[in-house]
Amino acid sequence: MTQPKRKKVVKKVTSQKNSTGVHSTKKRVRRRIKKPVLYGFLAIVVLIVALLTVPKTIQNNQLKELGYDKATITEIRNQKLTNLIIKNKYYSENLASSILNKSLNKDYIELYTVADECAEREFVLYDRLLDNGYTKEQVLSLFDDLSFYAITPLLVFDFQTDLAPYIADAIANKDNISATNFSLSNTYIEPYKTTYPTYNAGSYDMLVNKTYYLDSTYVPGSITDLSIQVASEGLQLESVAADALKQLCDAGRNMGLRLYASSAYRPYEHQQSLYDRYVARDGIEEADTFSARPGFSEHQTGLTVDMSAVGDGSGLSKFEETDEFVWLSQNCQEYGWILRYPSGKEQITGYTYEPWHYRYIGPDLAKKVVASGLTYDEYYLLYLAPWKNTDGETKKNAPVETAAPEETTPAAESPQPTATTE
Repeated sequence: MTQPKRKKVVKKVTSQKNSTGVHSTKKRVRRRIKKPVLYGFLAIVVLIVALLTVPKTIQNNQLKELGYDKATITEIRNQKLTNLIIKNKYYSENLASSILNKSLNKDYIELYTVADECAEREFVLYDRLLDNGYTKEQVLSLFDDLSFYAITPLLVFDFQTDLAPYIADAIANKDNISATNFSLSNTYIEPYKTTYPTYNAGSYDMLVNKTYYLDSTYVPGSITDLSIQVASEGLQLESVAADALKQLCDAGRNMGLRLYASSAYRPYEHQQSLYDRYVARDGIEEADTFSARPGFSEHQTGLTVDMSAVGDGSGLSKFEETDEFVWLSQNCQEYGWILRYPSGKEQITGYTYEPWHYRYIGPDLAKKVVASGLTYDEYYLLYLAPWKNTDGETKKNAPVETAAPEETTPAAESPQPTATTE
């Protein structure tokens, strides 16, 4: 019986040299991946992709539900804000806009959710209010309901334990609040109740008002006589302010205007005598609206003047009606002076409008104050005053309770009613 022929199987071999240089052969083994292993691998890949994409999709949907559009969501991810925003459900048009244009200050993200506008001034005001003792919740409620110019007076006013009445008053009078006006139905400060020595007596930016005072012994360090070309005879100012007054009056003269100072530096004793006469004539309450108590007068700084127009003949009372006043009120900051008690801000300054009362603080600072739309009281306490609780420290100057001045016998010569001045 003949055996069937077997097919000759030719195995493909590869030849390669071994370490001795002799060719050797290896058999190529074919391996097949079993289907269960392949399916398992694919399942793992799908799982990894899902773990990477599904949470992102869920987060994107959550951000959309809050109100963010696609472009802003991309920026939220780029700025690593996703978890923070979703966790706290932060959203406002202001916040979204700031994220999109990359101007967001992350330290104040909660403020963006309530304030209509967020810039450096709002950040500083937010921190100042916290530094003054208001809680974060109180401060956020202020920015939620009120404008910047409705909030800044709180830096000047007494601390309000309950802010609800103030907020309600400001909302009711919102049409009376702007950069040029502030008027509420109620008052929120008791003048002279709690007072402090001024922080930096002797500096050009020192604040003197019905809260911050100068000691009775304070005298400007470089007092100098004023020329009769720019002031009434016998008046004095701190030397730098005296030079600035001359520059101011010379500039006015070049415009055909004749300005001069009718009052300048007053020692403590002079202010005491003047205030006592007003009290005797009008009573304390009325006198406090236009005259400072001794120690609380800007005239003691040697940096303040009452301006008049030469040849007007009516003194201070009609100064507002002169061309000199118009020019001075528009240009004084160029020479370092500011109108200290402007019209419309009486509830903040504590004084009636005085178009003649100017304070020297230096050109750079004067321009900033005028541009801010704030009174100097607000500007100083917002930007210049020492912080109370920085590094856990409190204000060094403890509050001082001051008594009302005693009424005295009127002097023989009373001041003219039209010449009321701080």
